[in-house]
Amino acid sequence: MSKYNTSQNEQLLRFLSENSNNAYTVSGMLEAMKSDPSYPKPPSESTAYRLIKQLVEEGKVKRTVSGCSREFRYQLAAGEECKGHLHLKCSVCGELLHMHHESSDSIAEEILKNEDFILDKRIVLTGVCKKCRDNDKQ
Repeated sequence: MSKYNTSQNEQLLRFLSENSNNAYTVSGMLEAMKSDPSYPKPPSESTAYRLIKQLVEEGKVKRTVSGCSREFRYQLAAGEECKGHLHLKCSVCGELLHMHHESSDSIAEEILKNEDFILDKRIVLTGVCKKCRDNDKQ
């Protein structure tokens, strides 16, 4: 099947790029795009699902499961610089943070030393970010 760089595909990638720290459901992406005038004609829902599937297969977008649900969230896949460290994902707002290489390496070394287990650096650790914790205190 031929792949075309359509305006809808470009808009989807631009949206994910501009919001690279967050993971969205397809409906969440479309809702945000429809409310933003810089996206004059967002893709239809069926087109968005088709494009997202294609972008995941190409490795441009990563798919994660939202918490304990069966709902998928999508986020722009970072380049080579993301392969060497762990990531932290806020279970409240969905923001994805890059763990410092030193901290990531230290955790991986401890697990190897104590459990004789090599950690896959693509792992995402979930918890609650500082911003959400601070909002909860108010």
